[in-house]
Amino acid sequence: MNGRDAYLEKATASYARQLKKLTPGNGDDGAIGYLRDHGITFDIAVKYRLGYVGRPLAGDEGFAGALAIPYLSPAGVTSIKFRMLNGDGPKCLHHTGTRARLYNVNSYFAAEDAIGITEGETDAIVATEILGLPSIGIPGAEAWNPRNAEIWKPVFKDFSRVIVLADGDPPNERTGLRPGRELAKRITESLTWRVRVVECPEGFDVSSMVAAGRGEELRRRCFPGDE
Repeated sequence: MNGRDAYLEKATASYARQLKKLTPGNGDDGAIGYLRDHGITFDIAVKYRLGYVGRPLAGDEGFAGALAIPYLSPAGVTSIKFRMLNGDGPKCLHHTGTRARLYNVNSYFAAEDAIGITEGETDAIVATEILGLPSIGIPGAEAWNPRNAEIWKPVFKDFSRVIVLADGDPPNERTGLRPGRELAKRITESLTWRVRVVECPEGFDVSSMVAAGRGEELRRRCFPGDE
């Protein structure tokens, strides 16, 4: 294990322990509420080794107060995204030099004939654990660009069905385009006939629908033949 890999494992373990110690109202800075509002239970958070940066490791001081989202793979932790919870500045931060990666690649090994694609990590977790659709998360609506698409397309070649769960974003004030739909469109153009798009209602994404008690509604739309 090289130095970077050792650090990522150490950081993931440390921040996961810190999250486990949190209780509502006990200095969580919104971490508990954030998970609850995104349909993620404590047991699910533990399974995905989610963490809280209450006491940053050396060099991670800029991530203090963030939710730590490790990118797990069969080979270990490949990177960590830090979801800032204080509402100031960028919503998400990474270590310098971190490249865009697919999230929840372990779902590749759990899926059978169908696999899901979501925008973002929490939606991929919720789709996998609550909807029963093993899903991979795209790290942002703009991440599926021509360069990354060529790298990522082979991941989906063995599946007969790819279900894209599109965020119900409102239109962009400048362009009039809806980012969730545009991401789904780009994925469809790359993966062609195998893709079926399931759009969330406006103002919702996968995790907010589940948190609002509408998970079964969304699950039925993903698996209409199961009714």
